[in-house]
Amino acid sequence: MKLIQFKIKTPLGEITRNGLLINNKILDLKNGYATYLVQETKETKPYEIANVRISDNMLSFLDGGDYSIQAAHEVEKYFQPIIKKEERIEGPCKEQLIFTQKEVKIIEPLSYPRYIVDFMTFETHYQQSLAKLTDYGLWKKYPIGYKKNPGTIIGPTDPIIFPSAITKWLDFEVEFGVVIGKKGKDIDETDAANYIAGFTAFNDISARDIEIPEVLLRLGPFKSKDFDTAGPMGPCIVTPDEIGDPHNLNMELRVNGQVMQQGNTKDMKWSVYQLIAYTSKDQTLLPGTLLLSGNPGRLTSKTIKRKERLRVGDVIEVEIEKIGLLKNEIIAKK
Repeated sequence: MKLIQFKIKTPLGEITRNGLLINNKILDLKNGYATYLVQETKETKPYEIANVRISDNMLSFLDGGDYSIQAAHEVEKYFQPIIKKEERIEGPCKEQLIFTQKEVKIIEPLSYPRYIVDFMTFETHYQQSLAKLTDYGLWKKYPIGYKKNPGTIIGPTDPIIFPSAITKWLDFEVEFGVVIGKKGKDIDETDAANYIAGFTAFNDISARDIEIPEVLLRLGPFKSKDFDTAGPMGPCIVTPDEIGDPHNLNMELRVNGQVMQQGNTKDMKWSVYQLIAYTSKDQTLLPGTLLLSGNPGRLTSKTIKRKERLRVGDVIEVEIEKIGLLKNEIIAKK
């Protein structure tokens, strides 16, 4: 199941809805659930139930836990053959349920995550960035990470605004994202899979010339990762049943068509289950928490080089197997 958020224009203005991506079509999840209830259960108050089970934003949907996920699965199962056969269907109040991608705008699948932790799980990235500054033994012992600003999140096609007030060296990082779907604390590694809502793709846009002193002074990253539009995410949250093994997914980043990063989640030092277990030690994880893998390192050089910095007009593509594509252009700050 591929969960998305999308915006649609209405006579009252633009609104945000939760949806499902099915055969490249977009299904309105809440109105789709109301339709399912009427058609399959003869429910007389479908909208009231749909409002409880399926909200209009992903964070509230995740708060619904297993009830919301189960409702979404029921909607997917009901509408899959309808969409495949391209049959016409309307909601109980004659509302449009199915859209093409040209009719709506797919936005980030999770706006303002409750908590973001970005780890460094790939050894190549460690060797290219921190190996000369830190103890390799410590890196192998602990899954180190930093907290990222939830306000950085943008959608899969939104522009990245060049933060010219703080940097001249803008950089990129393809990352694998894990979205938490259930509240938990002191989660055992063997039980961690039950706390995952799904997986997503992420681009950790970074201001390297600020990041270096922040890291050297032992309190970063801060501004180097937290500026507006520094977190392209999406295009969807793919549920675990559709991903299968999360530790065998190809990931790639391209700048203007040139492959700059390439890797596979099998090379992560720590599994996603270990990351969940470690983060939840003596700490409560809430639905809507986003854990990131870090990036798999560079293809073009053994270190992160200034000459490969991003410029206004560059187009960055991030693609992860079974999840989808981010395509974001760098634009000048107005």
